[in-house]
Amino acid sequence: MAERERIGRDLHDLLGHTLSLVALKSELARKLALRDPGLAQREMEEVERVARHALGEVRAAVTGMRRSDLAAELLSARLMLEVSGIVFACDGCESLDLPHAIEAPLALVLREAVTNIHRHARATEARIDISNAQGELRMRISDNGCGGLAAHGNGVSGMRERVRALGGTLAIDSPPRKGTVLELRVPVAAAAAAPLHAVGSAA
Repeated sequence: MAERERIGRDLHDLLGHTLSLVALKSELARKLALRDPGLAQREMEEVERVARHALGEVRAAVTGMRRSDLAAELLSARLMLEVSGIVFACDGCESLDLPHAIEAPLALVLREAVTNIHRHARATEARIDISNAQGELRMRISDNGCGGLAAHGNGVSGMRERVRALGGTLAIDSPPRKGTVLELRVPVAAAAAAPLHAVGSAA
């Protein structure tokens, strides 16, 4: 049962993000079809690339073998948010060197958080700050949107489970109409020593 729940969470995180990106770029291509057919074609080629990549990730997730890369998720976050018209900034994202036992679940947490910003926040700005000092990794994801993120809705429970499995904490500050801040802290040494299957299947 725990393995099925892990796969279910992974598929939710993966498909929610990827399908949002496919829908966004398809809509853009439709709007460009008459005005700039060449650019519309390039957008549809990007849709095809994203879809093929997602198919490979889904196949790997089902077999429990998918590896997530935090740097790739940061690039994907920038693409999704900027195409949506959201100004994106990131500090501390260039020199990440984390064990896979930490990087994989954090990449999925980041994916879920960015998908929430895209779908629900109605934000114009978003920011990610990452630091790794004194044995503790901190990641802060913030936006200037409508706030009101439910403590256990919109994938928040899954994010909490992943962070808790690393021995970390996730704090959420999301007052109505004042934006949302997610701040997670993970003890690097303890999280790196945890078996990856335990991190993935925590409930």
